[in-house]
Amino acid sequence: MQYLLKPMLFAVLTVLGVALAIMPAHAQSGRRVLANIPFDFSIGNTTLKAGSYTVEQLESGIIAINSDDSGQHQFALTFPGESDKQNQEPHLIFIRYGNEAFLKSVFLSGNEDCQELPESSRERELIKNQASGGELSLLIQPR
Repeated sequence: MQYLLKPMLFAVLTVLGVALAIMPAHAQSGRRVLANIPFDFSIGNTTLKAGSYTVEQLESGIIAINSDDSGQHQFALTFPGESDKQNQEPHLIFIRYGNEAFLKSVFLSGNEDCQELPESSRERELIKNQASGGELSLLIQPR
């Protein structure tokens, strides 16, 4: 039994090493755009400052938002949404409740379906308190 443990451990570590080496290369192949966002906004329960951001789809259902100004990084799980037939340019859609804005949808290319972000607990609280939300669309540039 002890003689089998070393080769199995070696095999598991080898597979893990190969998987970790492949992941960064795969992550680099995602769609990437640059967005200059002129207002503070929230993703989930995290608030990000206004500034320049790189938005990238890493995997199906996962996007990364990286601040080019402050170095902040945020990952978000998304789900497929309905395509926005009106706008064929890459864009972000925010929903604003009073002075709070939340990232709602991401369109990384004009002919692709959108990726939607789930409502955060703060957003649900604002909706529960019957705050009306207004959508804001922001065009973004491929990087």
